[in-house]
Amino acid sequence: MNRPPRDSKATAKTGTTERLEEVVDNLDFERLPEKMVRKLLAQTLETLRVARRRVDEQDYEIQLLRRLSTTDPATSLLNRRGLHLVLRTELARANRDKTGGALMVIDLDGFKAINDTYGHAAGDHVLTTVARFLHTNVRDADEVGRLGGDEFVVLMPGAAPSEADRRADALGRGLNQLVVSWEGRVIHVRGSIGGSCYGADDNIDQLFRMADEDMYRRKAERHAIRQSGGKLDG
Repeated sequence: MNRPPRDSKATAKTGTTERLEEVVDNLDFERLPEKMVRKLLAQTLETLRVARRRVDEQDYEIQLLRRLSTTDPATSLLNRRGLHLVLRTELARANRDKTGGALMVIDLDGFKAINDTYGHAAGDHVLTTVARFLHTNVRDADEVGRLGGDEFVVLMPGAAPSEADRRADALGRGLNQLVVSWEGRVIHVRGSIGGSCYGADDNIDQLFRMADEDMYRRKAERHAIRQSGGKLDG
C-alpha cells in the first residue's frame, strides 16, 4: 500500500508554526523592506505546506490503523470488532427508522479434518476461498465478516424474512457445492447456515445468540441426515 511521500528536507528546513507565529506577531510590516516581507511570506507558505503534509500523513496513519483494527488479515473481511461496529450502527439505524434486516452465521462442517488431513496451509486456502465466495454472492449493501476460526457472518440490512430465507438457501447450496483444489487434490467444502432477523428493538448479543442457535440446529440436522445415510440438498 502506497503512503504519502515524506519530504524530510522541507521538514528539516522549517521551524514550527508556533515559532513563526510569534515572530510574525512581533513584526512591524510597514517598516520592513519589501524583500524581507517577500521572504517572510515564502517562509510562511513553506511552513503551511509542511504542516499540511504532516496532517495528511497522520490522517493516513489513523485510517490505516483503523482498517487494520477492523479487518481479518487472513481473508480481508471484517473481523469481529469490525462486524460489531457495523452491526451497532445498523441496529441504531433500524431503531431510528423502524426498519430491520437479517444476520446469517455460517460455520464450516469438518474444517478440523481439513487441517488434519491436508495441513493448515490448505485450511487457510479454504477459508480465503469461502470468503471470496461469500463476498461475490451477496448484495452490494451486505457486509461479510469472519468471526474467527471457520465461522463467517453475512449482515443483510433491510432484508425481509422471506428474502433472507431465500438468500440463505441460495448461499447454502452454493457453499456446499464449492470445490477447492489443493496440490492436485480436491477438497469439498461443507457448511451450515443459520440466521435471525432483527428489528428496531433488538440488540447485538440477542441477535448473535438467535443466529447461532439456528445454525447449530441446522448443523445437527445435517449430521443426523449423514448418519442415517440420507442425502443432503446442498
